[in-house]
Amino acid sequence: MIIQIIQLSGTQVTCARFKKSGKSVSPLSGSRHAYHDLAELSGLLQEQLLPAQDELRTILALPPAQVTLRELTLPISDRTKLRALLPLELSGEIADDEPELVCDALPLVDGNQLAGWTPVPVAAELLQLLARIDIDPEVITCASLGWHLLQPSDQQEPIALVDDNALMVCSQGRPVFCRFIRTDADSVARTLTALELSRGIVVKAIFRLEGEPLAGELPLPLPAQLSGPPASGDLTADALISPFATALAYCSGEIFNLRSGQLAWTGKRSHLLRQFRLPMILGGLVLILLIAEAGLRWYLLSRDLGSINNSIASIYKGIFPARKKVVDETAEIKAEIRRLQNSGGSSDLLSFMNLLAQSQDNQLQGFSELEYDGERFRLKGDARSNSAVTTLGQKLTAAGWVAEQPELTARPDGLTLFQIKGRRGGATP
Repeated sequence: MIIQIIQLSGTQVTCARFKKSGKSVSPLSGSRHAYHDLAELSGLLQEQLLPAQDELRTILALPPAQVTLRELTLPISDRTKLRALLPLELSGEIADDEPELVCDALPLVDGNQLAGWTPVPVAAELLQLLARIDIDPEVITCASLGWHLLQPSDQQEPIALVDDNALMVCSQGRPVFCRFIRTDADSVARTLTALELSRGIVVKAIFRLEGEPLAGELPLPLPAQLSGPPASGDLTADALISPFATALAYCSGEIFNLRSGQLAWTGKRSHLLRQFRLPMILGGLVLILLIAEAGLRWYLLSRDLGSINNSIASIYKGIFPARKKVVDETAEIKAEIRRLQNSGGSSDLLSFMNLLAQSQDNQLQGFSELEYDGERFRLKGDARSNSAVTTLGQKLTAAGWVAEQPELTARPDGLTLFQIKGRRGGATP
């Protein structure tokens, strides 16, 4: 993922990109340009911020002059609830004729909240400008409010971090005090003295983020991530410190963010849709395949049912050739079988017909005529060979019937017409 910082300061804009890989953040590029109005700013950004191949997250850092700070005592740590309560808490600090605000707060070391706000029209104008060049910042912040993450690990006592427009006192990696003021030597000294007298906080060292340190100041040691290979662009490593702090704050999830309320970022839904695009496509394909499989199964089942119904209709026509109007072939055949079973003689006839059906093989074409009175029978049919007729007689004999010598007649097509007479075993000839 690439984190893109657009940091505004007076009439200058700093554009920096950082690569986030796992938990590490490394610089990719950095440039700074002067502009005179928003139209020129739009052209600069469109020229400098080229599309990125990786996932891109943009953060807009407002100039300190456009953000107002105030310390508040609020026993709330949840950021969502805090953002909802801040407009009510700040209503006494703002004139009635001022426009609607967007606000957020950072927790201070002493438990208080450092609240910051800006008018909605100011932020909305910048968002509209960026939207015209297809840039949609996820976060609107102020770069100075992430400086506490730059405190060197060997500095446990309170220190002050300054640039040309802001001063922050931090301790143990958390902000203690922050003001947007001119940071000449006298202003910084007066502010730190007032802080010591009012709160007893003694600052052990003053570090300047960029440029030549003034009297009593030290250059801020470069973070390890900025001490490696230089980023592309015209900015030195110390000029990337403030944007780097913003990137660290974003990665920590605790960044000061004015993009809330009516200016809330809506790109998260699009981002989630892009993340789930492939699973959604695969899920859609699986659903289509399931529907296609169900349709195929329905088609095969319908075809099998149609074949069975055609077979039943053919059997019905063979059994009842004189019947024209058919309501339910299966029901009528079952009813006819039940009727035959309920009559004594017919029951014996069904048993004999079942015997003939079991005795039939592929050498017998079929039976064309049957006479049966319970004791004697006469059977006519077609066979493929004389031996098939002999085999049929043997099967009837094995079942308890006495079969006479069959009468055989050869047909021109190679089939044999046969007639077999017989009686039940033990019956009078």
